[in-house]
Amino acid sequence: MSQKIEQDIIPITRLTALWALSESMLGGLLHAAHIPFRGMIISSAAIIIICLIAHFSEKKGEILKATIIVILIKAAISPHTPIAAYLAVFLQGLLGEIFFNKKRFFALSAILFGFVVGVLTGSQRIITYTLIFGTTFWEAINQFVKYVINEFLLSSDEIISFNFSLILIITYILIHTLFGIAAAFLASKLPQKLNSEQAKDMILSGKDLIFTQAGNYDKKKKSKPWWKKTSFYIIFIFAGILLIISYTNPSAINLSQKSILLMIIRAILIMVIWFYFLSPILIIVINKLLLKRKNTYADEISSIINHFPQYKKIAAAIWRLSSQQKGLKRFSYFVTALIANVLTLKITD
Repeated sequence: MSQKIEQDIIPITRLTALWALSESMLGGLLHAAHIPFRGMIISSAAIIIICLIAHFSEKKGEILKATIIVILIKAAISPHTPIAAYLAVFLQGLLGEIFFNKKRFFALSAILFGFVVGVLTGSQRIITYTLIFGTTFWEAINQFVKYVINEFLLSSDEIISFNFSLILIITYILIHTLFGIAAAFLASKLPQKLNSEQAKDMILSGKDLIFTQAGNYDKKKKSKPWWKKTSFYIIFIFAGILLIISYTNPSAINLSQKSILLMIIRAILIMVIWFYFLSPILIIVINKLLLKRKNTYADEISSIINHFPQYKKIAAAIWRLSSQQKGLKRFSYFVTALIANVLTLKITD
């Protein structure tokens, strides 16, 4: 394949493979590196790849087809993935198909797509906490912050009257939204970059790959259910502290012991019902639906999984070489070089 990447020879399968690799293994790597906002980073990678699939595909339906293949590979490699992760991938693919139905204004469609995915990614955890703990949870945050300010800081009534939970929610969603827009903006510029002389210089030589260790990415680790994650431990500890305060100094907060206890009991009941009753049933239903599609794309799935070691080796080499760049320039270099190399890799698709 020519190193110059042209629209009519772009293998969509390779972009799909890159997306599947990101969804199946990037989360584990980010977790091992203790990097926060992992969902935001994974969704940003999905935004970039979906935009590229939309740009280079010649017929409608390619994004949805890629989405189904990614979900099937994700289910095969990470069978313990939560249902919410499958739904997130499907929603991203569906939105991509909708926003790029007409590619006349590609850059604008990409920005709008990145904006919507960013908002949805940021809202996902907020909605989850609200469903599990109820609106009392956000009021509890307000009361706890006001208590801390009253006890340890000198403050005015104006500061205490702030809705701290609302500020927290807006900030959290805003960060995800800005990342989504930034990823989409980068994706809108990538097709031009990939055809540049600069991209040609990013193609790895055999020497670059020889001295690269791809790392132990194949180690399968059962992901923790939500109720065993650190964030939920912190929330329950926070609720316990608030409950103690409601007994020892009830005048300091406007929440009763009853409302805090109900919040804790509600959370426990919902998580037990979800993880031990509803989730297993939904997993069975999803697996049956996926099984119908698995045979249709069996050859493509097998080919993608077989080529994962090569993709991982390339990614490791480019990440090492990108250390010469700093900050956002390193990220831009890594994304451009990775996609350029994957699309020009001499393998049989």
